Amino acid sequence: MPNASRVYNELARIQTFFPALTALGDGFAAERPWEGLTIGLNMHLTTLTATLVKELALGGGRIVLSAANPATTDGGVVEYLRGIGVEVHAGTGRTDGQSPIVAACPDVAGDVGFALGEAMIAAQYRPKYGLVEITGSGIARLRACEPVPFPVLNINDGRLKRAIENRHGVGEGLWQAYTALTGQHLAGRRVRVIGYGRVGAGVAAYAKMGGAVVEVVDTDPVRRLIARFDGHVPVDPDGGTRPQVVVTASASSGALTLAQIGRLPEDTVLINAGHNPDEIDVAGLAAESPEVDHIGPRVVRYRHPRGGHVILLGGGSPLNIVMNAGSYEPVLLHFTLLALGLRWLIEAPRPNGENKLPGHLEQQVARLWLP
Repeated sequence: MPNASRVYNELARIQTFFPALTALGDGFAAERPWEGLTIGLNMHLTTLTATLVKELALGGGRIVLSAANPATTDGGVVEYLRGIGVEVHAGTGRTDGQSPIVAACPDVAGDVGFALGEAMIAAQYRPKYGLVEITGSGIARLRACEPVPFPVLNINDGRLKRAIENRHGVGEGLWQAYTALTGQHLAGRRVRVIGYGRVGAGVAAYAKMGGAVVEVVDTDPVRRLIARFDGHVPVDPDGGTRPQVVVTASASSGALTLAQIGRLPEDTVLINAGHNPDEIDVAGLAAESPEVDHIGPRVVRYRHPRGGHVILLGGGSPLNIVMNAGSYEPVLLHFTLLALGLRWLIEAPRPNGENKLPGHLEQQVARLWLP
């Protein structure tokens, strides 16, 4: 089946089982809120993003889209979106992938990881209405850039993103992707989660539900204590049991170093659940490994320069997004919030810098998604 046809069929399935976003698109078609405006989006180019963009496009205006990560870019989605008139820039690298969006002079924008926001600041470009940021890593980068010369709506720290997408969406999807790639069951396996924020807590909870023995590494003693009361074992980075699976969920680069990888047991499986694709030192591992075996799609076995082997899934990019795994509902739910956030920004002038998510937007999303 041609790529665009595959995506079209998938979107039809999503529309059937998740009508809330379609209802929102119907409202946009009637209101035409983006008429005369340019929307810039920096997103993972999956079928779920295509669903969002298709509904946004009903509201008029011009949409310009960049790929947040080549490893999470579906070629069929690119083909489909270009076919419905969306400008998609998917060929540039991670360091300059957002420059075409800045050049398009968007009036309002949506971002994952604040890469587009940083590109706008570097180019001294100020979107007329501002930007919506989705991720925790993006909010951290936003705060490091303050003062930011345009409004940024933080939807990551709202109640819905924290409780549903970060915990259930990532937690469920990551382990479905793990099983799809390895064929392994979690029962009885020793899993180490690095980072016990909202995503890490979800990853650990779903691993425990699958029967795994879970240990948690975190630099924050409060989070380690919370992990213990959640039924996990808090350990130092080089302590604890001999893990069979290690998952990074720290939202920080270098969470798992080459030296730490060298101390792991033979054939430990490495997975990243965080937004940053360098939480695991994949570049160092690839450069130093004297032996690389591509076992299958998205499964690579490296021999560490010290001698042992590790198995990397998804190239170190967030595995649930690479595999588009898990229930679609949590992601589509916060995409609904993203769409409403874009409209909220253009409705009235907002202060520059970080803006807290208004509670009424989450209530509107909840009403749309409740049966």
